Amino acid sequence: MNRRGFTLIEVMIVLALVGALIAYGAPRMFKKQNNIKSVARHFLVLSREIRNKARLSNSTYRLVIQMETNDEKYWVEKANGPTPIDIEAAEKEREEGKNGDKKEDAPPPLFQIDKSLSKKPQSLPDGLRFAQVETVNTKSPLSSGTAYIHFFPEGFVEAAAIQITDGNKLTWTLVFNPLTGQADIIEKAQSLKDIQR
Repeated sequence: MNRRGFTLIEVMIVLALVGALIAYGAPRMFKKQNNIKSVARHFLVLSREIRNKARLSNSTYRLVIQMETNDEKYWVEKANGPTPIDIEAAEKEREEGKNGDKKEDAPPPLFQIDKSLSKKPQSLPDGLRFAQVETVNTKSPLSSGTAYIHFFPEGFVEAAAIQITDGNKLTWTLVFNPLTGQADIIEKAQSLKDIQR
C-alpha cells in the first residue's frame, strides 16, 4: 500500500498563501472603521492645537464644519483678540453662506482662515460625512449648512458634539468639554443634551 500525505513544505506554502490573502483582504474589510478612527484622532489633535493657539495668541478661534451633500469640509478660523460669540451674527452668517448673499461692499469678516493650522479646507475620507453638529449655542442640532465651534483665549471651548458617520451603522461622536477643552470619542451616536445629563 502506497500512502501519501502532504509534506511539510506543501502545508507551509498553503499557510503562506492563506496568510497573504488575509493580510491583503482584512484591511479592505475594516477600512471604514480605520477611516473613522483616523478622523477622530485627527480631530482630537486638531482641537488640542486650536486650544493651545487660542491661549498663546490671546485670540478666539473657531472650527468651521461645512455640511453640504458630497462636499463635507472643515477648517480653522481666527479672530484677532478675544471675541465674544454673537449668536445672531453667526446665524446670519450661516444663512448668507447657504444663500450666497454676501455683499461686495460689506466689511471684511471678523474671522479669517488660519493658515498655520489648515492651509485649505480639509475633506473627510470617502464614505464618511458629518451626521450633525450640536453646540450649546445652537437651537437644534445642525445637519446641513455650516457649524462653528469656538475656542476662547482663556482655554475654554464651546461645549459641542460632532457626529461622524458612514451613513450605515457606524457613527462616532466627538464631544468637546467646555472647561478642559479636551475632545472625547464616543463610539455611538450621542446628542449633546444626553451627554450633559
